[in-house]
Amino acid sequence: MKHATAIVLGATGAVGKQLVNQLSRREDVVNIILISRRELDILRDFPDAIASKINNQVVDFEQLEQQVTPLIPPKSVAFIALGTTQKQAGSKAAFRHIDHDLVIAFARACKSADVCRLGVVTAHGANVDSASFYNHVKGEVERDIKLLGLPSVFFARPSLLLGRPDDGRFAEKLGESLLAPISSFIPKAVRPISTKCVAAAMIKAAYDAENKSSSFVLSNADMHQLQIIE
Repeated sequence: MKHATAIVLGATGAVGKQLVNQLSRREDVVNIILISRRELDILRDFPDAIASKINNQVVDFEQLEQQVTPLIPPKSVAFIALGTTQKQAGSKAAFRHIDHDLVIAFARACKSADVCRLGVVTAHGANVDSASFYNHVKGEVERDIKLLGLPSVFFARPSLLLGRPDDGRFAEKLGESLLAPISSFIPKAVRPISTKCVAAAMIKAAYDAENKSSSFVLSNADMHQLQIIE
């Protein structure tokens, strides 16, 4: 698929930064629109990206759908890498607002703007029937985006992310330090995965995959397999 414009929501996150860096290196991507709630310092925030391709659009996230829709050129490819933790958000309600409500609002804007494919980072274990609040919300995200009827949408479900900056996720950083040395012995379905690998798999699925399905999943194993192939 050859589409000149890519849209990224959540560009300053661990996977989001990798998406921006790698998208900027593609010859068929000439314009990368970053949707953010504040002005970004492109050279500082994305030192490894080709800055001339990046266009930052600041919007009011409480009017996300209305303000983003006119910013998206038709037939663009969009990516959602927005996410937080309950601790960072301050409550379950605040977490759900960010990880579900804002994500769905952006996806609706993509639908209205006639985006040709949308890639969304969710999580390994995303399931509306999960007893885990985090995985339950991620499952709701997948369910509710599917209901929008986008031409093509896929969900990347990474396990524990490697290479995440120190953002206060103590349990995840501890898990990374304990599991990284033995990760090659862990089944690929749940093996820790680098943010670089997740981004590469999402970009390949968005631009190069032959999958014609209107909705599909990139499992943790799928993304590890891509890393092996490449």
